[in-house]
Amino acid sequence: MNPVRLAATVILARAPFELYLTRRSASSAFAPDAYVFPGGTNEPQDASQAAQDRTLGLEPERVDREFRAAVSSDLACDEAAIDRAAARTLLVTALRELFEEAGVLFARTAGGVMVDARSIDSERFARERVGIREGTLTFAAFLDAHDWYADARALTLFSHWITPRSEPRRYNTHFFFAIAPPDQAAFADRVETHDGMWIAPNDALARYRRGELHLVYPTIKHLERLAAFDSLDAASTFARAKPVLTIVPNDAGADFEIPATLEDAW
Repeated sequence: MNPVRLAATVILARAPFELYLTRRSASSAFAPDAYVFPGGTNEPQDASQAAQDRTLGLEPERVDREFRAAVSSDLACDEAAIDRAAARTLLVTALRELFEEAGVLFARTAGGVMVDARSIDSERFARERVGIREGTLTFAAFLDAHDWYADARALTLFSHWITPRSEPRRYNTHFFFAIAPPDQAAFADRVETHDGMWIAPNDALARYRRGELHLVYPTIKHLERLAAFDSLDAASTFARAKPVLTIVPNDAGADFEIPATLEDAW
């Protein structure tokens, strides 16, 4: 059986209600050229004490409340639920990957004030982002140098999807919903991802159906769930209150599917 890697994805949203998608590199081993939400697999640095100490919102009670995924009797899952330590690590992964791939940072000063991107040296910021992506700088060291704290409280667990067993690359992915900081402009890193865009869910789906936008199954299903909302407030309220069911899609020929009973329940 193919190994399963833990991963985190961020559904970044802004008013009136648009989501941020980036195009994966054509050379990517997973979903090349597809438009996806920013994210990636966890790294050892995400579990380090330094990273945990520099991240807000990792309290046990909050982590346990967020990571609430359950398995439906309508869809089998042979992956064990992740423990609290892995959940804490995934929150750090989500924040780091969002910064690497989209240039968006959820962080606060030591005094608890949200970091204002307008006060940041943009050239230094760009260099540090490259360093984190290339592995010459850890996310924790970056935060420490500025005396900032990454803020996992900005993330709300939205869904839990696991790649089907038949796939050569499998991921145990937790999707987080987050409202973009008002003073930061998302932009793709031009290495792992390209052509970042803000787009309304219904518009993205329409472009996909016209063959103008390459989307993969999990992205399509998330856009379909969110297309029901016409405001950021409504989508955010839904994200905070919705149940989370673990989804391992079934093979359906050249594509995947989930049981009809789960289409609007996960």
